Amino acid sequence: MDIKQKAILITGTCDTKGDEILYLKEYIESKGIRCMVLDLGLREDPKNFAPDFPRQQLAESIGSSLEELIADAKAGRYEVAVEKLAKGAEAIILDLFKNGRIDGILAIGGSMGTAIGLRSMRCLPVGFPKVLISTVAVSDYLHPHFIKSDVILVQPISDFFGLNQWSKRDLKRAASTISNIVLEEEALEEGKWIGLTAIGWVVSCVPSIKRLLEEKGFKVAIAHSASIQTGILEDLIRQGVIGGMLDLCPFELLHEVTGGACHSRNRLMAAAEMGIPTIVAPGAIGVFTMNTLQMPAYKEQGRFTIEHNEILGTAKPTIEEMIETAELMCTRLNASKGKVAVVVPSQGFFNYDREGKMYFNPEGRAAFINVLKEKLGPKINLEILDCHWDDLEFMIRIAELCVEYFAEIV
Repeated sequence: MDIKQKAILITGTCDTKGDEILYLKEYIESKGIRCMVLDLGLREDPKNFAPDFPRQQLAESIGSSLEELIADAKAGRYEVAVEKLAKGAEAIILDLFKNGRIDGILAIGGSMGTAIGLRSMRCLPVGFPKVLISTVAVSDYLHPHFIKSDVILVQPISDFFGLNQWSKRDLKRAASTISNIVLEEEALEEGKWIGLTAIGWVVSCVPSIKRLLEEKGFKVAIAHSASIQTGILEDLIRQGVIGGMLDLCPFELLHEVTGGACHSRNRLMAAAEMGIPTIVAPGAIGVFTMNTLQMPAYKEQGRFTIEHNEILGTAKPTIEEMIETAELMCTRLNASKGKVAVVVPSQGFFNYDREGKMYFNPEGRAAFINVLKEKLGPKINLEILDCHWDDLEFMIRIAELCVEYFAEIV
């Protein structure tokens, strides 16, 4: 495709960041790419250029008017005005995407522009190029719950108050990133994709299972369960890219219960909604994580805690939390429209859950298993194996079920 046919959309508040947006636009256009601007500003129209999608158009796209939005802001209902702006931006961006008029999106902002930019990006599918340059790119405010997609974040050195050598350097990083992606990146590969979740504590069976699936003609997308990747994987299920799920490590469920560092909420729900064949195992259910700054609060609760590394701490759940996690798993799996198997190695759910190891938890495991026996619906294939996660018996049974359950994927 001719380079000049490529197009990038920039979103931002042109009243407060007009100089920066114009710099981004001119840099992108210097690469032979068409660049459009969507204005999110409320105060005034930009003086140095005319946006392709002015703020008046955003308001009209949701049946409102710019005057109404400004009135909301002046009356102290700024969050109402911003919500309307976000909806307008989303409507325009979706229309541009569906009609093939944009090949990438670049958002710029402080906290408010970041919030609107992220919301706009979430309406675009995984794989579509998205870059955000934000003063709060690396901060507590940008929890994965608000990102929810494959966004590339650029953290600038200083705030956006006009151009200088520092700001131009950072803006160029963001603009060159989105430009190079749009010019050079290939689309996501099609095929019979299987989603697989894991972390290091349950990885013993992953290489063999991955090799088996690939020998059967499948492509395997592995997501790290201590990250946003599992949430992205769930989006890919809803997009129809992932046709089968081997959920070896849904331990975010435990984090929802304990309040640990849950980077991907509502796990197991996408596969259930889409009805794809799913195999689930309780990998690492028996430990939960948090950043190390939060560890003292869990220590004060009398829990066993230990640092995994400088950034990640771990803690042991109570028996009641193991029970509640099992109940949550049952509720979500029972709602599935497709074929589901749950395979449980009763002697240990991960490498540190065995006698003599720091997270040995036979009581918690037994309580978890009892809930599965009592509350999983009859259509769920529950298999309780008398072995440990790291035993060959468990790996062989998972492999057999993969061959059986994923055979129907075309």
